[in-house]
Amino acid sequence: MSVCGGGPKFTTLNGMDLSRTLARRLISTVDNLRDLMTRFGLRPYEVRMVRTKWSGGERGLGQEFVVFDEPILPTPLILGMDGITRIVQPVGLDEVGGCQLSQVSGRYAEGYLTGRDSDGNPLDEDTQYYFEVVFPTPGEVADGAPRRRFYASTAPLYDPSNFEWRVSLQRSHSDRRNDGSPY
Repeated sequence: MSVCGGGPKFTTLNGMDLSRTLARRLISTVDNLRDLMTRFGLRPYEVRMVRTKWSGGERGLGQEFVVFDEPILPTPLILGMDGITRIVQPVGLDEVGGCQLSQVSGRYAEGYLTGRDSDGNPLDEDTQYYFEVVFPTPGEVADGAPRRRFYASTAPLYDPSNFEWRVSLQRSHSDRRNDGSPY
């Protein structure tokens, strides 16, 4: 479509194959550079996407069991973990607050970051998803380290100029056991 009788033609997103843009093609290169942060030991944690189901047919009813547990790779940057504070509860210490994931690979789809299944379907009534952050201590595998559970407090934001998704996270009160099984 031209403007004012034959002026310049501009690109529209309608029908455009975004996978062929320079920004999309550079994502794998940027991901390889981000992975260096983990290799150098500058991101000494794991960020995982976890989905669980409940045996009673709806969230919170029956036994909870893990159906999906994968690391988000390359390891994203966690900002604001100092915003997580410990408060004293009648049953012990609890952590509250939020943080932000940034530099989440642009190769992920928004649906993945919102817990949808691989076909893009929304969660069933008996399924929930959350993010988990694991800080293993030196010489320890992540399986034995405490697992902090977070939920997305906002919709993921895609920033194409930085080849990244950003997700605001809020601390959840129930973590999985160190062996990975739900409480």
